[in-house]
Amino acid sequence: MSELESGFRLADVVGLLRRRSAIMLGAVILGLVTGYLVFSAAPPNYSATARVEVEILKSDPSSASSTPALQTIDLGTESDKMKADGVGDAVRRKLKLPGDNRSLFGPLVVTSKDNSRVLELTYQSASATKARDIVNAIAQSYIDVGTAEATASRDKKLAALAEDISQAKDVLDAANTTLNGTESGTPERTAAATAAGEAQQAYNALLDKKAGYEDLAITSGTLVRKALLPKTVLSKKALGMGVGVFGLVVIMGLVVALIVDRRDSRGGGRRTVEKLAPGANMRVMPTATGAKAGPAEVDAAIDRLAVELAGNSSKGRAASVLVVGTRREPPVALAEELASSLTFAGIPTLFVLAGSSERELRQAHVITSFTDLITGPSITGPASLPDVAGAGVGLAAPMVTWLRPRGSAEASGLLRRAVVEALITRAGREGFDAVVFVAATPIHNAAGAALGQWVAKTAVIVEGNDTQEIEHTVRALTEADVTITEVVWT
Repeated sequence: MSELESGFRLADVVGLLRRRSAIMLGAVILGLVTGYLVFSAAPPNYSATARVEVEILKSDPSSASSTPALQTIDLGTESDKMKADGVGDAVRRKLKLPGDNRSLFGPLVVTSKDNSRVLELTYQSASATKARDIVNAIAQSYIDVGTAEATASRDKKLAALAEDISQAKDVLDAANTTLNGTESGTPERTAAATAAGEAQQAYNALLDKKAGYEDLAITSGTLVRKALLPKTVLSKKALGMGVGVFGLVVIMGLVVALIVDRRDSRGGGRRTVEKLAPGANMRVMPTATGAKAGPAEVDAAIDRLAVELAGNSSKGRAASVLVVGTRREPPVALAEELASSLTFAGIPTLFVLAGSSERELRQAHVITSFTDLITGPSITGPASLPDVAGAGVGLAAPMVTWLRPRGSAEASGLLRRAVVEALITRAGREGFDAVVFVAATPIHNAAGAALGQWVAKTAVIVEGNDTQEIEHTVRALTEADVTITEVVWT
């Protein structure tokens, strides 16, 4: 089980994103394009607002409680009246709108503030002109319908009052006729005068009431502010859909990257390496599987690798091996482990560091010129590590010996084919079974690509999970006609 499967680590996610950067970049681009298309495909949202002041209508001019100071308005009721069928029918007739009142009032929001008689009408639409025209039409239709209802109620009361006035006039005329038919100073005259006065008062009261109804305000409201042509409002729904689609595509890309990474062994380009170097043996060390491998299992795997790399030597000629890493520095750590295994196995091996490394090599022989080394008394040089190897030394050699150039591999003459072949031949004569060259990735220097052409075996040591570095290393070796025999994930 890998680290990503057994637990979350930020380094694992970063490594996955680096290895599958092409997939993630494609997912991000596709997500941006798809999210933008979804956002742009959503209809634009326009919001227009109008304000209406609700007027207080007197229902009875003769009632003391009908004075404006004592009357209150239920704005909740008035808000419901905004969406009345009468208002909706008037708006649809005026603007010639299809559909029904339910769909017409769906985008309408009516709000009010405390201690205020002003209602705020807000209407949303995909058309700026439609939003403005509809909200203004609703506001005006509310006023017109309310005014028409108030006018009809007043006219009905005036009609009923006119009949009462006509009857009161007849009574008054009859009382005056009776009064005129009596003699002054008689009891009949007094009674007739009283009756005529009462009839006159009743008649005058009805006329005052009629005047009061005629003076009633019949305007149900005032359009305080008409809605103007609105500007585009960013649709939160469309924005949310666009962001959601972008996130979904990116997550799908991450899933695809994870699946590809899991199918590609070690997430380090094994499938690509198999295509670039079909004849190479793919070896995954226990330390690279992510499982907790014991020391014995790790040592056994290194021993097997060391013996197989150092095998196939012939009499008088040592086996030649190139161990090349995928980073800027040679894989010295693994080479030292191989050296320990070969020492334990009793296989004399000469290790040649074909590059520079910050890792210290104990008892390594520093070679100024490999050409001088070939012509000297011994290939190993003295224990005191002179500037020029081979001066005053015997023929005895240790089981495993390290050679390293004083400067670069190029400056020491190591990248000459004749020198490499002579070094391998002389190592065989002096009792070494194998010569192992340790070099860095060939994309940063020429040592790996050059030595790989002149040795019998080449092993690529994968020191990390960076797919691009591994692919570049293998590709550079194959383009230099180097036959890769082993690819080892460490």
